[in-house]
Amino acid sequence: MEKEKEEKEEKEKGYIVRIVKVVWLDTNEVSDGTWQSKEDLLRSKPCSIDSIGYLILENQDYVIISADKDSYNQDDLFGRSQVIPKGVIQEIKDIDEPMEPSTI
Repeated sequence: MEKEKEEKEEKEKGYIVRIVKVVWLDTNEVSDGTWQSKEDLLRSKPCSIDSIGYLILENQDYVIISADKDSYNQDDLFGRSQVIPKGVIQEIKDIDEPMEPSTI
């Protein structure tokens, strides 16, 4: 019960309380600077990327996550942040507990 109260207070203050895993598709450079056959090119696929961080913002166009933040929520400073367009996101999942090694 105490944890829920703390999370509610942090939400009201605008602090981040959700840690999420975002699965998204990224571009894939499929050549190493040399010519390649159309057959090889057609076998290429986008890269699937897993990014984990504090959810800063989610709107209809994009998601912002950040890997680092002030421990005491006293500064508005964040590090290693990403803005990921919604069009490439496959899944957003809350991280509530440790993940199994096979899902990392």
